[in-house]
Amino acid sequence: MQEQSVIFSLKTSSTNTLQSAPIELKKACRAARCQPATQELFARWPNLREASQRLASLLTIHWPDQREDGKSLLVSCLASGINAATQKFDIENNDLDEQKAFIRQVSEDLAGCLGLTLMIKHKAGWSAYDPNTGGYLDEIINAPNSEELVWFDKCHEAFNSPQSKIVVASRVFTMHELKLAGLLENPLQQHTTV
Repeated sequence: MQEQSVIFSLKTSSTNTLQSAPIELKKACRAARCQPATQELFARWPNLREASQRLASLLTIHWPDQREDGKSLLVSCLASGINAATQKFDIENNDLDEQKAFIRQVSEDLAGCLGLTLMIKHKAGWSAYDPNTGGYLDEIINAPNSEELVWFDKCHEAFNSPQSKIVVASRVFTMHELKLAGLLENPLQQHTTV
């Protein structure tokens, strides 16, 4: 654990507990300075509000964005997702393309969580967190047996795997949403021969 450099450390306590996903999402949207655009998008697409709440639960405001020192990956995902959706809507005035752009961009940025390794200290010792299969981070932070979370500058073993990126995205978006955004192949198209 000492060989990698520490990116961020969080001691869990009653002062660091997280509120509900909708409240944490609002905080992240304020930090991203995209609250009005987010409200408009979520009014048109309530499913994207639900997905963004899952994103807030999965990453929390604490997951660092290794691309920018001191920035939250959650805030970055939301800001770039809203920006992509707004640009698409402004150009094509198509709600469906707006939704697709948001899903694609958030999924792409979310894969950045695989660029770091998170170790969680429990009363029984340290364990590695796997973003593909681990619990949602808000539950881990609020758990009474969690003592400390430490992010290291070491890629997850699945960092460059396109399949792993889809698995992480599927923790936030439904399979239907991922397919709509073109991130999943249609199995019927794969087997079609001419």
